[in-house]
Amino acid sequence: MPAVKFLHAADLHLGRPFSGLTRSDRTLGKLFQQAGYKAWDRIVRTAVERKVDFMTLAGDVFDRTSPTIRARVAFKDGIERLHQAGIPVFLALGNHDPLGEFPDPLRSLPGLYVFGPQPEARECSPQGSPWKLKVHGVSFDRPAVQENLVRGFRRDPGIEIAIGIVHANVAGVAGHDNYAPCSIDDLTAAGMDVWCMGHVHAARVLKQKPLILYAGTSQGAHVNEPGSRGCYLITVDGPGDASAEFVPVASVRWEEVEVDVTGVSSEEGLLEAAEQACRMLCSNEDDLDAIVTRIHLMGRDSLHLRGAHERMVEMGEVLSERLARLPIPVFPESIRDRTRSALELDVLLQQEGFLADLVKLSRAAAEGPALGQELVNSIKESLPKTAALEMKVEVEQLHDPKVLAAYLDEARELVAELFLE
Repeated sequence: MPAVKFLHAADLHLGRPFSGLTRSDRTLGKLFQQAGYKAWDRIVRTAVERKVDFMTLAGDVFDRTSPTIRARVAFKDGIERLHQAGIPVFLALGNHDPLGEFPDPLRSLPGLYVFGPQPEARECSPQGSPWKLKVHGVSFDRPAVQENLVRGFRRDPGIEIAIGIVHANVAGVAGHDNYAPCSIDDLTAAGMDVWCMGHVHAARVLKQKPLILYAGTSQGAHVNEPGSRGCYLITVDGPGDASAEFVPVASVRWEEVEVDVTGVSSEEGLLEAAEQACRMLCSNEDDLDAIVTRIHLMGRDSLHLRGAHERMVEMGEVLSERLARLPIPVFPESIRDRTRSALELDVLLQQEGFLADLVKLSRAAAEGPALGQELVNSIKESLPKTAALEMKVEVEQLHDPKVLAAYLDEARELVAELFLE
């Protein structure tokens, strides 16, 4: 019996700029500008080549409520290509492209079905399939939807395969606005065979039966969206029998890489170590135009890089030139010095005096919850009211004992170095 195949994508964010990366090179700028559109083109091409029966899109097609001309044209071209191939598209809008802001000329494109503000179902008849199938969906009617939209979904009686599409935050995923909040239990109770989710930018399967998954964003735009990005090819062999295959489509990938500089005694050696670590990110199987990476220098620092701003800047420039020549060009977003002092602090603990007391106190704060919490509260109170949001968020992360321990570790070594200079 022939299976039903469809492609699920979400969070295209067409028109979204890359964050945290400034380049004056025009070729590179164009590469990054085109990355999101290229991902959408690959999604369309994959749908046509795999001969899917239909496509689902779970919101945030555009990055802003007033999309650019380039973004609108790219989306229109893709929908028209899919329509020519006989592939209908079912779209549930999200917080970045709610119904009231979605461009009217696009809403009426042939082959595109945009769901309304209340849960509804549309029949779909895949060629050669014996199954009665309906696609259920709902769109945001405004940017910030606070109510649970999933509770309005119910499987139609007599339908053998039911697909649901919604842009929502399941179980309060951190780092994303809690729009259209719902739970796994809510989704399961609705009776769908497959739930195609949008809003969370990391691809993930939340449950196998019923199949509940986030496609994630199709093209990462900053270092907090690392790794492969793409869409899912979903195969339904019958009621309650669905499987998913992740299909990478991003042309630019973000990564973080750690370079151990322990024992490295020269800048030339450090550059070679960093280049080798970045080279390992590349694979002949990757269909990428570039990799953007944040490089973390780790281990014991014997080069005295701390505070050597000019040397770090020059090193970054030289490394960028070398990495640009790799089979897949790698562009450093930044180089972060997370090295530890070459000082043997354990030796200091055997001594007496201010420095030994400082080391003991900082270790006690890292290992003792009460003292650590007192330290975090003191830091928060000392922050000026005008402190940047990023700084406040970083301080909040200190409540995690592991994060606090890492910061204290770095701080005591830096103070010890300065004290002994």
